[in-house]
Formats: sequence, structure tokens, C-alpha cells
Amino acid sequence: MNRIFALVLLAMGFATAARADYIPATWTDSANVGSGVYIGNRASYTYTHDLTDNGFTPLNDLITSFNLSIRLADDRDPFGGGELAAVYVPAVGALVGSVPRVFNFGASGTNYGGWSFLGLLQLNVLGTLTVTISSIYGDFNLVSSTLTAGGWDHIPRSVPEPGALGLLGIGLMGMAMTLRRRQLAKRS
Repeated sequence: MNRIFALVLLAMGFATAARADYIPATWTDSANVGSGVYIGNRASYTYTHDLTDNGFTPLNDLITSFNLSIRLADDRDPFGGGELAAVYVPAVGALVGSVPRVFNFGASGTNYGGWSFLGLLQLNVLGTLTVTISSIYGDFNLVSSTLTAGGWDHIPRSVPEPGALGLLGIGLMGMAMTLRRRQLAKRS
């Protein structure tokens, strides 16, 4: 009976000391574009979303999914036609480091939503996501860009270390007492 009690206390000490707590979390970053960024015909604009400014700790917290929402607006040029834009985020590409998502939009703008595996890797390792918007045809304005990432936030353990070590010590003392009783019983 004493041996079972000692093993239970020992197991509780190890389980308490090795436990890590994670809670569901959402991190959001909006690119500061002020009144908008003008992107001319066949021009590009590159910027970076940084989630470390919003509480994300790379290689400690875990992002499992993300969504990038970009709002582009027509520059309302009366002589211009439709616009065609490409959004590049880190992705698996044969010759390039990113693959574009191409979309067409009108005067009211549109939203881009998406994610990539390498983008997820970049977010977890660096806490940042690099985005490039290129004009394939026409000129337009970048109105807003919002990155929303979901995952798990690592929370430090609330169990104090002296308590875990105390449980470990009690378990080791119980095992030592059990071994001593056995040795005494064999001698008698």
C-alpha cells in the first residue's frame, strides 16, 4: 500500500512539473496605409504584417490558421478600364518564392482572403507575413490589409516549482521507506 502511495505521489510530481498550458488565441494586425497607397500600372507594393507587436511569441505560441483580407479600390480614373491585381504571399513555387492570387475588381473594390503553408511557417518562426501587391493591368489604391491568425497561446504554468519538488521529494521518501522495510524484513 505504501509503495502505491509513493508511486502516485512521484507520478503527480513529474506530471505537474512537465505540464504546459495553452489557450485558444487570435492575433490581428492591420497594415497602416493611412489614406491609402497608390499602386500604378505594372507597379508593386510590398509590406509586412507583424504579429509580435500584438502579443504573439514566435516559436513559443502556435498559429494553426490565418486569413489575409485585403481591400483594393479603383482610383476612379474615368478613362481607365478594369484593373487586374496579383497578391503574393509566401507559398510553394517552382522558381519563385511565392505564388500570386490574381483577381479583377471594379469601382467598389474587393476582398482577398487566403493563406499558404509557407506563410503559416513564416508566421510561426518569425511572427511576420510579407505581402506584395502587383498591378498586372491598371492602377488602384490599397485601402486596407488585415491579417487575422488563430492558434494557441502558451501560458506559463501556474503551479509553483517548490510544490512540484515537494511532491517529488515525498514520493522518493516513500519509495526509500518501502525499500528499507523490505531489507529489514529479509534480515529477520
